Amino acid sequence: MDFLKDIEIAPELKTTIEQQFKTYVEETTKGLKANNDALLAEKKKAQEAAEQASALAKLENEEKLKAKNDYKQLFESQQQESAQLKQRLEEMMTKDKRSKISTEAARIAAGLTKDVGRLKMLEKELGQRLTLVDDQIRVADQNGQLTVSTINDLIVQIKTDYPFLVDGSQATGGGAARSSGGAGSGDKIITRADYDSMRPIERSKYMQAGGRVTD
Repeated sequence: MDFLKDIEIAPELKTTIEQQFKTYVEETTKGLKANNDALLAEKKKAQEAAEQASALAKLENEEKLKAKNDYKQLFESQQQESAQLKQRLEEMMTKDKRSKISTEAARIAAGLTKDVGRLKMLEKELGQRLTLVDDQIRVADQNGQLTVSTINDLIVQIKTDYPFLVDGSQATGGGAARSSGGAGSGDKIITRADYDSMRPIERSKYMQAGGRVTD
């Protein structure tokens, strides 16, 4: 003990004081630990008692309902629990379905463009054309109805309908975008006639992708 260094006392007395202090600290520590263990034990007993009381109250309530022949209320309670479980299960399944469709749409879009803006639009368009059947990704039509088309068929259709969203697209004809400004130019220009021949959604996506219209 450092505080005894500067005090002039007999070595025997100093040893006795140190031993008594050590004994006091050990006994105090043991007492605190014992009190803490006792508190934890009491808390555990209280929690167990509360759980037992809750279970007993539920059991008694069910027995009262049966005794009163109030099976209707018991049935409705069970139906409510069943409906809640079913709803949670459906929500989990829906979330999982959306996640798988979103992942597949992102994978396909990444193979069509490296442009971030176009990538998001392609993901959205592809996500509307994909569905999950028996845990398998399938292709749907514009109305969400299942088709016999394959993923490759969908990719070909996307390239045809939205060439301005696909990197290196060489599509021509109505609605097809043409490069302007020479090699390396990122702008795309179509004529007014071609623009007018596009569907409204195609026009919107074309303009969002940075396309321009010339007379």
